[in-house]
Amino acid sequence: MRSMTAFAEVVRPLEAGQLRLTLRSVNHKALDLSLRLPPALFPLEAAIRAQVRTVAQRGKLDLTVEVQDEPSLEPQMNRALLRAAAKGWQEEAEWLHLPPLTAEAFFRLPGAWLAPASNLAERVEGAVRAGVEALLERWNEGRAAEAGRLRPFFEDGLHRLRSLRDRLQSGAEAQAAELPALYRQRIEQLLEDARLAGQLPAERLLAEAGVLAERQDVREELTRLTAHLDDLADRLAGGRLEGKALDIWCQEVLRELNTTGSKCKRLDMTRAVMEAKGALDQIREQAANLE
Repeated sequence: MRSMTAFAEVVRPLEAGQLRLTLRSVNHKALDLSLRLPPALFPLEAAIRAQVRTVAQRGKLDLTVEVQDEPSLEPQMNRALLRAAAKGWQEEAEWLHLPPLTAEAFFRLPGAWLAPASNLAERVEGAVRAGVEALLERWNEGRAAEAGRLRPFFEDGLHRLRSLRDRLQSGAEAQAAELPALYRQRIEQLLEDARLAGQLPAERLLAEAGVLAERQDVREELTRLTAHLDDLADRLAGGRLEGKALDIWCQEVLRELNTTGSKCKRLDMTRAVMEAKGALDQIREQAANLE
C-alpha cells in the first residue's frame, strides 16, 4: 500500500562537483512525469524515464537532476555574437539615436551564451542511474510511510460501515416481518374503497402481500454489502489497498447502499444508509491518495 504523495532527495559526490536529485509527487489519475535535466544530460532522459516507470504507475511526478560545481558545465559567452552585435549597433546608433549597447541588452539576445561542449553524460551516466535508483527507493519509503498514516482512517471507516450494516440488518429483519401484514392491510383498504371487499380469497390477498413485501426485501443487498466489507478487511490485512481498485470497490458499495435506501420503509434504516454514504465518501476521498 503506497501513497502517491511523497518527497525524496539524494545528493551524491562526483569526481568534480556533486549530483543532486529530488523527486516530488502528488495525486494524479495516470503517470505524469516531469523531468528536469541539464542540457548536457539530455541523452540520459529516456533511460531515466524507463527507470521511473518500473516503480511508479500513477501520480504527477517532478524529478529534477542537477549537476553542481562541475567545471565543464560553465557556460561560455558567445564572443562572435557579441562582436557582431556591437559592430552593428555602433554602425546604426548615430542615425537611429541609439544609446550605448549595454551588457543587459546583449544578454537578452538569443544565443548570448553558448551551451558547454561536454561529454558529461558519458562520464556521469553510472552515477546518475545509481542516484535515481537510490532516489526511487527513498521515495517509495516515503510513500509507504504516508500510506501507513492513512491506514487507521480506512480501518475506522470499515468499522463504521460494519456497525451501520448491523443496524441495517436488524432493520431489514424487522421490515421483512412487518411488510406482509402492512401490504395486506393496504390491499384490503383499496378493495374496500373500490367496493370489492370480500371478493378476493384470503390466500390470494396473502400471496399478493407477500410478493410486494419480497420486492422491498433488502437482505440480499446487505449480504453483498457484507461480502464487500469482508473484501476490504482482507485487503487491509494484507496491505493490498490500491487506489483504482478501492475506487471500484466504493462504486460497488454505493450501488448496494442506493438500492437498500430505495427499498427502506423504516426511518432508522434510511438514516443508517445516509450515514453509511457519508462514511463511504470519506473513504473514497482518502483512496484518491493511494497509487
